[in-house]
Amino acid sequence: MKNGTFIISLDFELYWGYLGITDYDKEFERFNQVRDIASKMIEIFDENEIKVSWSTVGFLMLEDSKRLNALIPQIDKPEYKRRELDNYFNFRHVIEEDNFLEGVFFASEVVEELNNSKHQTIGTHSFSHYYCLEDGQTVREFTDDLRMAKKIADERGIEMRSIVFPRNQFDRSYLGLLKEYGIDIYRGTPDHLIFRPRRHDNYLIRGMRLVDTYLNITGNITHDQPSPYEELFDIKASRFLKPQNGTPKVLRALQLRRIKNEMTEAAKNNKYYHLWWHPHNFSISPEENFRFLEDIINHFKMLEKKYGFSSESMESYVEKVRA
Repeated sequence: MKNGTFIISLDFELYWGYLGITDYDKEFERFNQVRDIASKMIEIFDENEIKVSWSTVGFLMLEDSKRLNALIPQIDKPEYKRRELDNYFNFRHVIEEDNFLEGVFFASEVVEELNNSKHQTIGTHSFSHYYCLEDGQTVREFTDDLRMAKKIADERGIEMRSIVFPRNQFDRSYLGLLKEYGIDIYRGTPDHLIFRPRRHDNYLIRGMRLVDTYLNITGNITHDQPSPYEELFDIKASRFLKPQNGTPKVLRALQLRRIKNEMTEAAKNNKYYHLWWHPHNFSISPEENFRFLEDIINHFKMLEKKYGFSSESMESYVEKVRA
């Protein structure tokens, strides 16, 4: 390929990524908006011919809690030492709440929209929002999680070729399991030490990441094209799109400049730039966040016209590399 590439991947998880670590009573109304936000993103991306990989939790592909409860006895569930991470355990309790809402957890209709869209592809974010670096879980349990993710994707006619590991926790010893389930792409982390996969990040690492969102302390994070002969493609992330939730104008401008500079470097130097976020990140201030996304798309279009910068999902990018 002669020109740089703009890649977007989204971690589509609804409340499954927060269950057990946040107060459901305070969050459920916000998360009930996320299906509409996801639908709007699909519309915007398709209108602008932006290709996106939607890394989707298998649970949310289900129609409702009744279907999940029917499947649970068939699953080898993870035995995390930290019980609050166990979505099977947490779900048994939250489903008994008076304010339980199916739409906070399930979005089969949005998955159908994605499957019928022009430019979107669907990968997996594991079946249960599985944490590969947590104490207590095993290779056997992760394998069964992959099995269930593939089972549900197959039922919906989805060819699942990519994975994003929840919280970017991946153990390299687990990567060899992916090919058996048709997965030949994963989203790795940038090479800089502050982005290295960890079970927990200390305050120093978190602080450095936050500063790097606005100021260039790690350099422009773009990546060289991988070899076309890889068996498993690591399509590394570049930057998390930090949401705009009443963000001061100066910080908004600094973050946008940081992203635009990295996109421009990728476009000029035949590299790829990989932006990611969660649809629920837009749910506190949707209008503000969609305006920020519009600014990014407009910059992409300028780079597309000037340098031939192209939009690809992780899947379509790998196909171009192989070709």
